[in-house]
Amino acid sequence: MVTVLPAALLQGKAVLPDEKDASLQLRNLIRQRHAEWSDKTFGNVGPVGSLKHLSKEALEAATEPDDLSEWADMQFLLWDAQRRSGISDTEITAAMEEKLAVNMTRQWPEPKDGEPRLHIKADQQQEHK
Repeated sequence: MVTVLPAALLQGKAVLPDEKDASLQLRNLIRQRHAEWSDKTFGNVGPVGSLKHLSKEALEAATEPDDLSEWADMQFLLWDAQRRSGISDTEITAAMEEKLAVNMTRQWPEPKDGEPRLHIKADQQQEHK
């Protein structure tokens, strides 16, 4: 099954191939097992703790971007925060599609490796004219 995105979003770029069924099933099983473990370990809490922990893990991943365990930590925390917020995969996918469309209309500074690149806001564009 291949996901088809609107042509305006793709702008001629190839869509990444879908994961194989077995890989996707394993990912879903791990996600379910993580949710069960997280609920048992941390109880019925909201998403804020997971999101704050995510910021810590992201900084760790930035120092060692090849460390897959840091990427796994971030994925677990994203899943946990999403689930604890009551946001479905369908909802987050729709939000991602909308946000991508917004980001594609924005102006961005030149790339600089290792530095975050924030979009140029309208008032900043006026200052540069």
